[in-house]
Amino acid sequence: MKKNGKVELEKLKMKPRVYKGILMPDNEVEVIENMNTREDDIWVCSYPRSGTTLTQQIVSLVMTLDFKAATTVQLNERFPQVDITDERYPYFKGVKYIEQLPSPRMVKCHLHHFLLPEQLRNGKGRIIYIARNPKDVVVSWYHLLEWTDELLDDLDTWDKFLDSFVDGTGIFCPWPRHVTEYWERRDDKNVLFLKYENVTKDISKAVKDIACFLNREITDEDVDRISKFCHVDNMRKNDMANLSYWRDFKKVNDNAGGRFINKGKSGVWKEFLSHEEATKNDGLLEQVKQSGLTFED
Repeated sequence: MKKNGKVELEKLKMKPRVYKGILMPDNEVEVIENMNTREDDIWVCSYPRSGTTLTQQIVSLVMTLDFKAATTVQLNERFPQVDITDERYPYFKGVKYIEQLPSPRMVKCHLHHFLLPEQLRNGKGRIIYIARNPKDVVVSWYHLLEWTDELLDDLDTWDKFLDSFVDGTGIFCPWPRHVTEYWERRDDKNVLFLKYENVTKDISKAVKDIACFLNREITDEDVDRISKFCHVDNMRKNDMANLSYWRDFKKVNDNAGGRFINKGKSGVWKEFLSHEEATKNDGLLEQVKQSGLTFED
């Protein structure tokens, strides 16, 4: 459709579904639970907006040192997401696409641990999980969905969205259950648990920790190059990682308060949350604290 001589892009929205009590985008989760994994699989898992893209980029470069591909091939192609299936979107191709990938496969996933492939949960393949303070998560999550025009009809205001995040009815919620399921498995040989706050504070250490976990020998020069390449300023400008290609096939809201990659640091919530809103999220922090997991404010 054309409007004022310009092509009017379609308004697209992913379809939601509920599976085993968890609200999520439409997908093949029943197939995912039973899919075959491989010993050299690398699954980067997280609750959305917790540093997933940064972790993916680090993992991809640790595994390949292919900086050219990182600037010419979409991260969503190099590191596909398994938990969304929607043919209207270029890279949400589902389980069959991932099954055909050569080893070692790198897979992105926002599912709770209990919904991962049984083989992966039992140790066949490696999991890198990254967690982030929920106050920053909810602000970043809302701004992303506002920008991509993906807010669900019944969660289309900030107040509704925040309440659903806090009460555990929002997308991929409950957040405390999500992070603690992985936290409680942090000592498993096939699990590396990271905190966004630590990764962004010392990205070189995170690169080394990830390389060690993946049994990759990289030089100090490699570490330095990966760290600089994955700095937020470079990630934000990298059209292969910043989701800017979404503007090519659907409407986005460039008047929204954020983008796919924003400030890339912790504590940004202080600029957005009122005292009352921050206090609501404190309840989530208290829940995970019971398991020994804490986050910097």
